[in-house]
Amino acid sequence: MPEATARGMVPTLNSKGFMSTSLDPVSAAFAAFSGQCDGLSLDLGCAYGIATLAALDNGADVVACDMELGHVQVLRDQVPVDRSDSLRTVVAEMPRLAFAPGTFSAVLCSRALHFLQGHDVEETVRRIAAWLAPSGKVFLIADTPYTGFWAAGAEDYERRKAEDHPWPGFIADVTVFLPDTARSKGNMRFLNPMDPDVLARVCRDAGLTVEHAAFSGRPDQPDARTHAGVIASKPS
Repeated sequence: MPEATARGMVPTLNSKGFMSTSLDPVSAAFAAFSGQCDGLSLDLGCAYGIATLAALDNGADVVACDMELGHVQVLRDQVPVDRSDSLRTVVAEMPRLAFAPGTFSAVLCSRALHFLQGHDVEETVRRIAAWLAPSGKVFLIADTPYTGFWAAGAEDYERRKAEDHPWPGFIADVTVFLPDTARSKGNMRFLNPMDPDVLARVCRDAGLTVEHAAFSGRPDQPDARTHAGVIASKPS
């Protein structure tokens, strides 16, 4: 695993983002809830598996999924021998992955949905809703338009949201905001930052009941609205 930055962010192997070395409130809630579940939990877009490891520590059985094989290999190397039978890993890309209906009691998708276009976000959450068992919960975290380089477009985002645009934070060309030093061959061409209202809407459209929708922040950021988090449940 690469070295973490001074801000506690570890760059991904495919240059598509970073994994935080600390759990945000929604990811921590996933880890705690997973430990209380009888069924399987899914960490979708797990990166190096910080949330997976926390869930395993709490006694959960976890399927960890990421698009990058190197990430799940790093994760497996960190799992204690006595918990290795409680982890299964899958290499796949959203939304093109499938599990049987009702497979999971808990699903986390942390800081990955904003790499998808709107229709793929909706498809991914619809699939998650189908994979959840009755009374299961989904835990979603996305980057917002108020963080990092994208904060420069926050005013446009708010204007589009006021106009009822379904994806007001969508950035068709991220290079508009990135300095040359922040560009790499692995960068996504587009980005889709979201706020809690957008995530909550997608969950409701998928038939889920939203229990929590809020911003959260990192102490190194000037704006406390770094992340959008939603927890939603499937009707029993």
